[in-house]
Parts: sequence; structure tokens; C-alpha cells
Amino acid sequence: MVREHLTGQRDMADSYPRSFVRRGKSLEMRFLAESSLSDLAALQSLVVSTLHEIEIFMPHDEEYLSRIFQTDLSVLGVLAEEKLAAYSIIRYPGMGKDNLGRDLNLAEEDLKKLAHLQAIAVHPHFRGCGLQRELVAAHLKVLESSGYEHICCTVSPKNPVSLNNLLSCGFRVRALNPKFAGWWRYILYKNVNWPMTGTDMAATGDETAINCLNIECQRELIQRGYEGYRVEGKGEKSEIFYRKRSTSSMDSSSPFIP
Repeated sequence: MVREHLTGQRDMADSYPRSFVRRGKSLEMRFLAESSLSDLAALQSLVVSTLHEIEIFMPHDEEYLSRIFQTDLSVLGVLAEEKLAAYSIIRYPGMGKDNLGRDLNLAEEDLKKLAHLQAIAVHPHFRGCGLQRELVAAHLKVLESSGYEHICCTVSPKNPVSLNNLLSCGFRVRALNPKFAGWWRYILYKNVNWPMTGTDMAATGDETAINCLNIECQRELIQRGYEGYRVEGKGEKSEIFYRKRSTSSMDSSSPFIP
């Protein structure tokens, strides 16, 4: 059903490939087919090998990646001279147990309209070029045109750079739970009707800054109705800022954890 629905988005597919320049290098963003599977797997392995903390990135096996390719417009890549520099994957969990909307107590009807921003990886040589944000923005447009209203993704508290990139694209931290092999993950949420940037999230007097590695204090704030919306600092000194969620945001399209 998802494949059939997305196949109709030819206007979106026809707007690619798209060329742009970063740090004097010519890059091309385009949707990838299964013929790129080995390149994607190789980049994934390279990214994992360079991690300073193994739990930051959960790799997927080739069988899993092959299934992802079966859904149109699910894999976006950025290429430099035909070599894969970065990729983004979106996935449609349906009513599966791994639907991240369950972590946010979304209604059953909303779970059906939820997609995962499943994974983003950038080659070490191209980090700092804004490719993660470019890929997120592009894939959010795919989801908006496809009728999906809710988007979720996970980020490790030990990965403040990716966390900051996603928050700047309009995502907000709505949960902090153990996932995968028991590794802690922020559960980030975005509604397609929200702005594509975090510019509406200016600092307010009612905000609290907590070190990203202080798990229990963050979980307590979230339970009290706070959301994470910006990051400052680097490495182990990174702090995430939480603010009280407004009453207007606590509706069916903006999940609240009681």
C-alpha cells in the first residue's frame, strides 16, 4: 500500500537529481535504487568504524536495507563524483510494535500516519557541510507530499551534533527511552505542519538546561510536560534546553506523555 501510494509522487522524484556546491565540491542529491545497496552498506561500515562511542549509531544488515529499497523514494543519497558521500532513509512502520509513536502515546489512527526518519549517515570527509540538514529537509518534503502527518526519529544523547541538526529542522524531544540493545535514545517528533526550521523556538524564561548525559533529570522533565528544543556546547559538555510545552501544542497532532 505504501509503495503504491508513493509511486504516484512523480513530481517529487522528477525534481531530482539536484546539484549544489559545498566547500568548493560539486555534489548531487538523488534518490537511490537497490543497485546502490553495496555502496550504502560500505559507507555505513565506514561511519561505524569512526565512531568514538559504538552506541551512537545502530547499523542495519544488508537484508534489512534491501527491504527498505523496495519502497519508492525511501533512500536519498548525496554523491561526489559518483561516490556516495551521505544518505538518508525513511521507513513506514505501520502498526508494528516498533512504531515510535507508541513511545509517545499516539492514538492508533495517528500511528497509521507516522513515518520514521530511520537513519542518516555522512562520510567523515563531508561532515560539517550541512548534508544531514539537507537530507532531512528533502525527505520531510517527500513525507508531506505523501500524506504522512507524523515523523519520528531517534538520536543518542551521546550524539549532540545530530541532535542539534534535527532540532534545527523543527523536531522536538518528546521522550528519552532505552531502545535497541538497551541504548538510550531521544525520541524526536515532528508534525509536517510545523515549520521546517527551529526558528519558532526562541529562548524563553521558562527553560531548563541539562547536560545531555543526565538521563534521569531529562526523563523527569519530559514527564512534567517539557520538550527539548535546542542544544549548546560540544562533546560531553553539551547541554539540551527544555521548555514547558504550551497548552495549544497538546492536541491530537502533538502527543503528550502524561
